[in-house]
Amino acid sequence: MNYSPNPSNKKELDNLDRDELLVTAQRLLAETQAISVRISAVNEIATAINRSLNLDEILRVVGKQAKWLLDFEHLSVYLLKNDSGRFIKLAGNQVEFEESIIAENNCFHKALKGQSQLVKQAKSKDFLSQYASQIILPLESFQKILGVIFFGSSKPQAYNQEDLRIGYLLALQLSSAIRNANSFEDLNLLNSEIEKEKQKSERLLLNILPSQIAEEIKRDGRVKPVYHPAATILFTDFENFSMISKTMTPEDLVDELDYCFSSFDQIIEKYHLEKLKTIGDSYMCCGGIPTPSSTHAFDVVMAALQIQQFMELRRQQKMQQCIPYWNTRIGIHSGSLLSGVIGKNKFVYDVWGDTVNLASRMESSGVAGQINISRATFELVKDFFEVAYRGKILAKNMGQVDMYLIKGIKE
Repeated sequence: MNYSPNPSNKKELDNLDRDELLVTAQRLLAETQAISVRISAVNEIATAINRSLNLDEILRVVGKQAKWLLDFEHLSVYLLKNDSGRFIKLAGNQVEFEESIIAENNCFHKALKGQSQLVKQAKSKDFLSQYASQIILPLESFQKILGVIFFGSSKPQAYNQEDLRIGYLLALQLSSAIRNANSFEDLNLLNSEIEKEKQKSERLLLNILPSQIAEEIKRDGRVKPVYHPAATILFTDFENFSMISKTMTPEDLVDELDYCFSSFDQIIEKYHLEKLKTIGDSYMCCGGIPTPSSTHAFDVVMAALQIQQFMELRRQQKMQQCIPYWNTRIGIHSGSLLSGVIGKNKFVYDVWGDTVNLASRMESSGVAGQINISRATFELVKDFFEVAYRGKILAKNMGQVDMYLIKGIKE
């Protein structure tokens, strides 16, 4: 007996299949649209966070916009940098974070090892166990773990694999943004350190060279020698220095020289003079260089008077303590000279010419505790200072030279 289907039953089955297929198609379409919306939201977040290189701003955007991706009551990140961690709440109630939790074998620890975690029912030992449902994703870029991102909901079974995938897409974008922000911060720190070292080098250069000379070296790599038609050189020297220094410890001797010469530095700075060098117990400076000055001789003599006064006061203090102390000779001469920088690794700004040699002779042929000047300097300052003529004095390799002693400022 042959069986033949009832046409009416077949029609009903066909209608039923079409209805189920339509429902399935509509469900798949709705799911696809929902996924599409969430992916679009991820892309919008990615666009927003990649506009900034500020980490705090990036995290603020994620905390504000991640709600369009996942349903959560708590959102936080734990970021690793330079062997230290930083826990940051982005949304939800504030929680206490204990560093010890990352050492335990739990989901948070596994995420820090690069394993995505979908927790449908948190255990009591889990981090933030008050949130039954959790998604914990590693933040990773170029195979380096930057931290983790944590989503939490108090509803059990709140998340599924699709949620995990959406969270993963966000984690990828956030990881890239964090890496860029960290690189930018590191670059800024590097530039800051370079700038600090540059400023330190410039300060060091300015300690040994006049500012305009230092600028010329930085700009051109060298300094052209400059002829100065009018300048004034000052030398100081301590009489009986060798004998008295033998009675002092090396530390005391260096401290005393530093005290004296540092005071000289302050004095000549007030008169805009240029310190050139110290050699042993000798101090040398110049007026009228590198910037020409019509008052170079006057300025140098004024500085010499203050140096003289300072050293006499220092000597009196030592004498009251029954400590032997040196007298100071000061020699000054005015004239033309040549200035320039010598050296490659250690720059020295120096001056050359007969003016320098005669100024040195003014000091060596001077009188202890007095300021000895040449005729050239005398002609420039005679209207401002009381001066005593010493006569023609024999100067080494210079013959007989007119010399004068500064006695003070004219009333």
